[in-house]
Amino acid sequence: MRAAANFALSVSLAVAAAALPSVASAAADLNLMPHWPSVAVNVVVFVLLIYPVNRLLISPLLRLVDEREQRTSGSLDEASRLDAEVSALGAELEARLVEARARAQARRAAIMADAETQERALLEAASSDAARTIATVRTAVEADLVGVRAALQADARTLAGEVAARMLGRPL
Repeated sequence: MRAAANFALSVSLAVAAAALPSVASAAADLNLMPHWPSVAVNVVVFVLLIYPVNRLLISPLLRLVDEREQRTSGSLDEASRLDAEVSALGAELEARLVEARARAQARRAAIMADAETQERALLEAASSDAARTIATVRTAVEADLVGVRAALQADARTLAGEVAARMLGRPL
């Protein structure tokens, strides 16, 4: 490969050296008619150099450009694929978050229902306990009232007898 590059360089230098006298003479003569032997040499050199230049310069450059294009478009494709993957993961995460919120809401509702049930049971127990206490106190008050009335009636008779004895001035 290096030999082909050296060959192409030496051929182009030879062509340039051959063309120099014709350029110098053309500048001196200012002849606008082409010098056909120089044109023929240039065409032959062009034809001889077209394959090596294509093989050594143009093809590798085009291959590099194609590879760069593939890497660039490949990177863009990879970026779009990753973007789609991120979107899918975001949607999945959002769905899981909604599901977790729904479960938490259901659990909260169950806890609240359980707390209401316990509250009702406690209120009913307190109410029945208060009713029992009130009933017990009423019976105790009624029993005391009966005892106090009996005692008051006995005391009232005794007092009435004493009052009557004092008023009459004699014992009854």
